Amino acid sequence: MNDETRQPRQVEVLRELGLSRTEAEVYVACLSLGAVGALSSYRVAQEMGRDPANVGKVVNALVHWQAVRVVQDKPRLFVAVSPEEFAANLVDRLRKHGAEAVTLLESFSTPAADGVAQALTSPAQGLARARELLAACRTSAVVLGSPETLHELGTDLEIVAARPGCRVRVLSPEALASAVVDIGHLPVTGHLGTVEGDQWLHLVIDDSAWLTAILGPAAEAGGPCGWWCRNSTIGRVLGEILETCWRSAVPLLVDTPALETDFNVVEAPQETSPPTPVAARPVPAGIHPAFSGAEQVKTSPQEPATPAPAAAAPPVTAPPAPQTPPPAPARPAPPQTELWSSPLSSEEADRAGFSFLFRHPGKSKKGGDK
Repeated sequence: MNDETRQPRQVEVLRELGLSRTEAEVYVACLSLGAVGALSSYRVAQEMGRDPANVGKVVNALVHWQAVRVVQDKPRLFVAVSPEEFAANLVDRLRKHGAEAVTLLESFSTPAADGVAQALTSPAQGLARARELLAACRTSAVVLGSPETLHELGTDLEIVAARPGCRVRVLSPEALASAVVDIGHLPVTGHLGTVEGDQWLHLVIDDSAWLTAILGPAAEAGGPCGWWCRNSTIGRVLGEILETCWRSAVPLLVDTPALETDFNVVEAPQETSPPTPVAARPVPAGIHPAFSGAEQVKTSPQEPATPAPAAAAPPVTAPPAPQTPPPAPARPAPPQTELWSSPLSSEEADRAGFSFLFRHPGKSKKGGDK
C-alpha cells in the first residue's frame, strides 16, 4: 500500500479523533517532513501547494490540539509531535473534559427508573453495581457466583451480614468459610466454569433488586455483559430460584474443610422387629363384615391358633319343640294406577285444552266415551 492510498485513511482516523480535514492534512504533512527539522508555515505550504497564510492559521489550531510544538517564535518554527505523544495528550484531554462534563451535568441526571432493567457494559461496572445493591440491602441477600467473584465481594458481603436484621446467603461452587455469612456448597453444572478464568454473578437483594452478569473473558464478546434492576417483581422470581438452589446446597460451617463434589452418605442399618399381632376387635353393630378390616379374620403366621378347651358335655335331654314365630302381617299393596292417567275427568280435561296428553279410562282410543 503506497502513501497516496494510506493518507486518506490516516486523515479519516484523525477526523474521528476530532480534527478537521484541513488540520489532519497539515499534521500528516508535518509528520512527513519530520526529517527536515524545524518547519515553517511557508515550508509546509510549499509541500502541500496551499496558501501560507491559511497554513499558518491551521498550525495555530494544531498547537492548541498539542499536535505540533513551537520551538522558535521569530521566525516562528515548529515540529510535529509524535503520534504516540499526540494520542496520549488527546486521551488525557478527553478524560479531563469528560470528568468536567459529569460534574457540570450531574444535577440534570435522573436516577434509573424502578422496574426497568439496565444494561451492564463492562465487568468493572457489574462489580460496582453489585456493591451498590449490597450496600442498600435491608433484610436478605442471596448470591450465587464464581469463586473469584465471591472473593472479590467477600468484604462487602460480610459488612452486609453484620448489620442487624440482615441475612446473607452465598452459594459457592467451592467450599468457603465465613463467620457471619451463611455459605452453601453447590456444585455448578453446565457451561459455567468450563472456561478458564470465567466469572459470573447472580444476586437478589430484598426479593426486589437483582443482578446477573458474566464478568470473565466471555464479557469481551461484545454487547452487554449483564443486566440489573431495582424494585422489580422479577427479583421475586429469581429469588425463588436461588432459594430452591439454597435448599439443595450442602451447608458449610466456619471450620468446615473443603468438600469434594461427589460423596456418599452411608447410614447404619436399622433393626426391624417382627410385627406384633393385633388382637381382633369385635365388628361394630351395623357394619358389614366386608368393611370390618382384614385384621379380624387373619391370624399371625408365627403363632398357630390355640384350640379352645372342650367344655363338659351337658346331660342329654329332649330338645324343646321349636316354636314358629307368627307370620308378619302382609303390607297392603299400593293402589295400581294406569300410567299417564289423569285425575281429571274427560270433560274437565277437554275444557282445559290438554286432554290429548292423558289417557282417560272413560274415553276410547278414538276420542269417544266408552
